[in-house]
Amino acid sequence: MNPPNPIPGPAETRSPLERRYRRLLRAYPRRYQAERGEEIVGTYLDLVGPQRRWPSPRDALDLLRAGLRERLRAYGALGLADALPLAATAALNTLIALAAFLFLQVELNDPRITGLDPVGPFQTLGAAAWLGWLLVGLTATTLPGRWARYAAAAGLLLTIALPPAAALTGQPRPPLFVLIPTVALGLTALALPTHPSWVGRSLPPLAAGFGTAVSVSFAAAENGGNWFTSYRSTPEILAMVGGLMFALVLIAGLGRALRADDAGLWAALLLATPAGLFGANQLSQAIAGSRSGAPSLTDFATTTVAILLTGAALLAAAIASQAARQRTVRQRALDSTCPTCGHRPDATARTRPPEAEMGT
Repeated sequence: MNPPNPIPGPAETRSPLERRYRRLLRAYPRRYQAERGEEIVGTYLDLVGPQRRWPSPRDALDLLRAGLRERLRAYGALGLADALPLAATAALNTLIALAAFLFLQVELNDPRITGLDPVGPFQTLGAAAWLGWLLVGLTATTLPGRWARYAAAAGLLLTIALPPAAALTGQPRPPLFVLIPTVALGLTALALPTHPSWVGRSLPPLAAGFGTAVSVSFAAAENGGNWFTSYRSTPEILAMVGGLMFALVLIAGLGRALRADDAGLWAALLLATPAGLFGANQLSQAIAGSRSGAPSLTDFATTTVAILLTGAALLAAAIASQAARQRTVRQRALDSTCPTCGHRPDATARTRPPEAEMGT
């Protein structure tokens, strides 16, 4: 006699769509999943069609973003989430100013200066990327929010595509010490705010105007010379761009900190790595002691990895510090005694059974 079929458990009766939504819930802290997981999944399932098998990209991003925000809240580092739009705004406007400068100062200059085969009227394929980022700035001004983020993603993909495109076509491209910090800023720009203020919307044209003014000033100052007219002559300019961006964001962050808002300081911390990458070429040359021009690829790669690891370590240390501070504050609140009645607010919580805490 065959044994009866076992009764399927809850996990076995869930639809593929529900299981995939529950996997996305892992972005949330475990306690939050236990308390709100059923409600969140149920809400999403009620809003999607019965034939859907995968969460939409928008739902997935919403869940991941909200989960990250809850984790940062638990760590006492919610200012980091608030800093992402600030850092993205600074990153985009830095890219726009840099794109205007490099397009006018390098790409439109005589390609014979570099000894490379020209790409049409431009020195390299980089002209496409710089024009792309200028279009991203135009989109951020006229169509802020979702469309601006889509445009930033397109600009990022266009920048990443330059090395393989150059390898396939045999055309020149900007060097890696230009492209790597551009990609880092492009990744940061993906967090552009949904509803920027009129000041934020007016910054891209101002940034483009600033980059244009600097290029015109250099062209006038060089008086027919070849200053900063090829990418190999721009490492110092790039290092200055990174330092200026970080300094401006840090000053703005200190001003906000005076009003008990630490988002600006978190934004400066987020932009420290891209700022460092702008100076990777100069730093690797100084470390290697090279006097013959550009540092070797190995020296540059080592310096770049070191900058990335240092930036990640600083961010992790800041989050860990905030988490430790948050635990200390909570513990002091639990251990404190009411000066009026002498009651400890944690007394009831400590005596409650686990079943009561889970709502069972």
